[in-house]
Amino acid sequence: MGEQKTTDISRIRFSSTVYPSAEDIKLWESLSPEAQAALIKRDLDEAERSGKAQSATMEELIARVRAKKR
Repeated sequence: MGEQKTTDISRIRFSSTVYPSAEDIKLWESLSPEAQAALIKRDLDEAERSGKAQSATMEELIARVRAKKR
């Protein structure tokens, strides 16, 4: 078995919160796919813990969207 690599994303923060700035885009594009995935996971986890975003499975989200379309 190979060693599992750990990507340190603890110091990566983006300056914009809604629309990415040119600086944020440059930073994002400089990251490895692993670092990008880790950042997405970190931000989703933080959103769920904040209480602003509900934890839901993909199936639950799809069901909610379909129910609203009716």
